[in-house]
Amino acid sequence: MKRLAIDVVLLPPDPVMDMALAWNRTLLKNGSQIIVLDKNHRIPHVSIVMGCLSIENLERAISVLKAVSASHRAMKLDVSRIKTATTASGTVTSFDIEPSHELLRLHESIVTSFSPLLTQDTTEADLNDLPPIEASALEWINNYISDHCYNRFWPHITLGFGDSPNNLTPFTFEASRLAICHLGNYCTCTKILTETVLRPL
Repeated sequence: MKRLAIDVVLLPPDPVMDMALAWNRTLLKNGSQIIVLDKNHRIPHVSIVMGCLSIENLERAISVLKAVSASHRAMKLDVSRIKTATTASGTVTSFDIEPSHELLRLHESIVTSFSPLLTQDTTEADLNDLPPIEASALEWINNYISDHCYNRFWPHITLGFGDSPNNLTPFTFEASRLAICHLGNYCTCTKILTETVLRPL
């Protein structure tokens, strides 16, 4: 039975997408070629929950996503700083997002709603990329609910590998696009499986 490694995400608006791509290009110039972002196959995003979904549960997952979006409003998100994290694959640079009350409520609602549909046994075959898949990506997906949810939730937009030399001016953006994406290597969003919008502010 076919399965999909998925990520339920908030997709930022185009100006923030463009900003993420510009920072990614700076990281690439500094020598890291691991993650090359774009708007179609390596899409900047804010992860909400990850896991493995059986293809037979996709329609149910789409219904759940629509139900969640109908009960939550779009929100303003504050990017306060650039944050780096050390992983087994190297240093990852991200836009660090303040965990607002509205964002935490959405996160908790999505995790609660999607947990019954997801398993934590993703393999290379479930990702939308050719092997070999980085072991840390599989670990991140399979341990997401236990290690990265609720009080451990870290909202961010991954920009790529490496230390960026630039300073960030904090900014705010409105997030309204909610999607289920098929994951690729390094937990990149390689394909939007379905998308909906949160209620207007």
